[in-house]
Amino acid sequence: MSQQRPARKLPSLLVDPAEETVRRRCRDPINVEGLLPSKIRINLEDNVQYVSMRKALKVKRPRFDVSLVYLTRKFMDLVRSAPGGILDLNKVATKLGVRKRRVYDITNVLDGIDLVEKKSKNHIRWIGSDLSNFGAVPQQKKLQEELSDLSAMEDALDELIKDCAQQLFKLTDDKENERYPLTLCL
Repeated sequence: MSQQRPARKLPSLLVDPAEETVRRRCRDPINVEGLLPSKIRINLEDNVQYVSMRKALKVKRPRFDVSLVYLTRKFMDLVRSAPGGILDLNKVATKLGVRKRRVYDITNVLDGIDLVEKKSKNHIRWIGSDLSNFGAVPQQKKLQEELSDLSAMEDALDELIKDCAQQLFKLTDDKENERYPLTLCL
C-alpha cells in the first residue's frame, strides 16, 4: 500500500524581469501585443515546463463570428468586390481571419453546385449568375411595399379631399346659409 505524502504548496512562477513583464501584460487581455518572451517558465514540483503564450492568451471570438453562415456572407462580399470574380484563397483566409480549411469548406460547397471553378490550387473564379444586382431583390421588395403603402395613403387622402369638397358644396348651396356673409368668402 502506498503512503500518501502531505499536500504541499506548489511553488510560484519563477520571476525574472522579462517574465514579470509578461505576467503584468497577461492580466490586460487587450495589451498582449509586444510580449517579450514567447514562453513562460513555470516551476511545478521541481519540473520546469514551458507554456506557449499563444495558447495561454488565445482570445475567444463570439460563436456567430466564426459560423459558416457569417463567413460565407463575408466571402460573397469579397467575391462581389473582386475584379473578374477571381479570388486568392490565401488572401481571403487572411482577410476573414480564419484558417484556410474554413475557406475551403465554403469553396468546396460552391464548387459542388457549380457556382465557382478552381483556376489553380489557391485561386477560384465565380461562374454563377451576375452578382452586381444580387442584393437588389430584397431592396426592390422593400421599395415595392413602400410604394403600395404610399398609394394606399394617396387614395385615403383623395377620399378626404372629395368628402371635404362635398361638405363645402352643401354648405354654400344651402339656402339658409345664403344670408350669412361669411359663406360668400369661401
